[in-house]
Amino acid sequence: MDNREVVLRLSDITMQFGGVVAVDNLNLDVHKNEIVGLIGPNGAGKTTAFNCITGVYEPTNGSVEINGKVVIENHPQGKMKEAYKGRNAGKYTKAITMLPDKVTKLGVARTFQNIRLFKGMTVMENVMVAMHMNQTESVFGATFRSKKARTEEAAMRAEAEELLRKVDLYENRNDLSTSLPYGKQRHLEIARALATHPSILLLDEPAAGMNPQESDDLMKFIGRIRDEFDLSILMIEHHMQVIMGICEHIYVLNYGGQIADGTPAEIQANPAVIEAYLGGDE
Repeated sequence: MDNREVVLRLSDITMQFGGVVAVDNLNLDVHKNEIVGLIGPNGAGKTTAFNCITGVYEPTNGSVEINGKVVIENHPQGKMKEAYKGRNAGKYTKAITMLPDKVTKLGVARTFQNIRLFKGMTVMENVMVAMHMNQTESVFGATFRSKKARTEEAAMRAEAEELLRKVDLYENRNDLSTSLPYGKQRHLEIARALATHPSILLLDEPAAGMNPQESDDLMKFIGRIRDEFDLSILMIEHHMQVIMGICEHIYVLNYGGQIADGTPAEIQANPAVIEAYLGGDE
């Protein structure tokens, strides 16, 4: 029995679009300070699962718990009652929704498959934008530069500088984000997520487009920020060297369904996983 603290739990998460079930009955736990992988072929439903966690999508069925509290829950409603193809249709009775900004304030931050930096902003400005979610001054005070607003901005700038030092981007703080090498742009995107003070970090294909050396550097970077920022991490990744090299537990999706979970060694030897990636005999 695993007695570690569960910080993120997905229970029977199903996401159906019309007649297409993109995620079918996903059950997943992330423990405190654990790095967990979510893998599967293209179109398996991985990013859809992230969108259910972060409030971008309202799941058709199932629940999302953050630090032991159910923050998202749903069940088939309206026309979906008849069209629903998933399981556990009668298990959940509440409709609890949470918008992405509220999920972020609960300590969940994410990055995206395609880098989404603010292209016209500097490295420092990209990080400071994320920090404004924790600003307490009113819009009026911020607009007219009240003493409180100036004090808060100075504190945010100092915090942003310290964060950039920790992620080795301080020397680039005044550079445009798009002028950075590709690997550093990925680091900046993660740094921007860290600026929201998360306890749970969702990484969507952070190694996409990286060469082997950049991927190796990324593994070390993710391990370091997990320890330094006391994070729990759930990551989607197609780069198997990264997933197998850094994750402690891995969940596998195929055609929206969960086909396996276990340690990296167990996943590598699992016949269902091998067939999903390589195909079976005709």
